[in-house]
Amino acid sequence: MTDMNDSNDSNEQQSGNVFVPICLLAVAMVVWSGFQASQLYQERSSLANLRSNQETTFRNAEKMRAQLEALASGTQKLASAGNRNAQSVVSALQQRGITINPEAKKPQ
Repeated sequence: MTDMNDSNDSNEQQSGNVFVPICLLAVAMVVWSGFQASQLYQERSSLANLRSNQETTFRNAEKMRAQLEALASGTQKLASAGNRNAQSVVSALQQRGITINPEAKKPQ
């Protein structure tokens, strides 16, 4: 009978020994998941902030590009009308590989 009680005690002791590491592993996984979630949230906030900061710069660059295209288009029209200064500017731009779209939209 004592052998049976000893084996029951050892089974209980083994199951108790397994519970602590599994519990620690589960807690570690929950803490790790929480940490990863907080890091991802911070990165997302940082990226959203960077995007909003770049939005103004991007809009200004678009406006400047539209103005430059309108200026180049006007210069091309003057060159086509026979203005020598405009023709020299257009030919210099063509030598540098810059093409002018005469149908560029005017900036708003």
